[in-house]
Amino acid sequence: MKRLVGILVILVLSISIFAEVGVYQDKVVVGSFQALSGPYAVIGQEMTKGMKAYFNWINKRGGVYGRKIELIVADDQLNPAKTVVEVKRLVEQDKIFALVGGLGTYGCLAVMDYVEQNKIPFVYQGSGASQLILPPKKYIFAVQPDYTLEGALIAKYVAEIAKFKNPAIVYMNNDVGLEGYAAFKGELAKYKMTPSVEISYNPADTDYSGLVIKLVDKNPDVVVVYGLLTDTVRWVKTIRDYGLNSKVITTYANADPSFLTLAGKYAEGVIFTGWVPLPTPDRPAFVRDYQRAVSIHQETYAKELPSSYAVAGFIAAEVFTEGLIRAGKNLTRDGLVKALESFKHWDGILSKDITWGPNLRRGKSSLYFLAVKGNQFVPLTDLIQYQ
Repeated sequence: MKRLVGILVILVLSISIFAEVGVYQDKVVVGSFQALSGPYAVIGQEMTKGMKAYFNWINKRGGVYGRKIELIVADDQLNPAKTVVEVKRLVEQDKIFALVGGLGTYGCLAVMDYVEQNKIPFVYQGSGASQLILPPKKYIFAVQPDYTLEGALIAKYVAEIAKFKNPAIVYMNNDVGLEGYAAFKGELAKYKMTPSVEISYNPADTDYSGLVIKLVDKNPDVVVVYGLLTDTVRWVKTIRDYGLNSKVITTYANADPSFLTLAGKYAEGVIFTGWVPLPTPDRPAFVRDYQRAVSIHQETYAKELPSSYAVAGFIAAEVFTEGLIRAGKNLTRDGLVKALESFKHWDGILSKDITWGPNLRRGKSSLYFLAVKGNQFVPLTDLIQYQ
């Protein structure tokens, strides 16, 4: 009888140790939402590859404290209504421990309050919306820079570093464009400057010839374009076809090889913000890290080079895994939160300069600038901190 009681006590203790939702002796279950089908599937499928490649690499080496990382990816097609349904299923049916790497601004915003209320750690959002982290939320940790940070640093580059004199801004009439515009204009005012032209546009429009006349009239020396891929390419082509030689600066969301393909000769000289360092010969440490990331990626996807979107997924998985390591063997959600709050300018393989704290959820507070030269991305600056 005493032996039976002893066994029962051990069983109860072992259950209590692993009582956190999604945490088991041999695995930790995490979820993500991605566009795996529909018009944006190319993004979601690639981001998923990056996460799977990194988690597979960790799992093949024993996991974290003996726990494999099991990733469940829900297909929300980048539709926020579906995002809500899928995230609730992940939390309430699949019993995930945390969310990692959700894709899309509107989907992330749609589940933000639900995640916070249910105390689900959410590490890395494929979004630059500052509403996710300002004001700080206990369970939401951003990695990629938000558009407020980016807009301010673009203004710093324009006024202080490159010393342009006559800036203009063109921005989408939606949350992304409006946030970038407000930050750029607000920061520019600190230098006693204001845009000579401000153009708001509908990204669904396909002809900007009527709007570009406003730029021709003022002939700015730099035009900041706060748009996404296809409409930004259309703006660059329109600006050049109307004879303007203005420098063009655009968001990191466009710093992808697909921009070069779509823009062709028009891509030459376009300036982008960036937050993942480029592996160029003058930066051998970045080359080494990139080659290591490629080898990890190819353990799962043989002979494939990771796309920019796969790199995003890789980084999401990398920072989350570091959080698991710091949280220790007795893993809890609040323990993970405290562990993530200990990041101070942390560098991983591809993750660089990540900082969080008790009242800080903006993982990146630095960006650099790069430009297209000879159909390649070339860095123009080192990382620039936002003060």
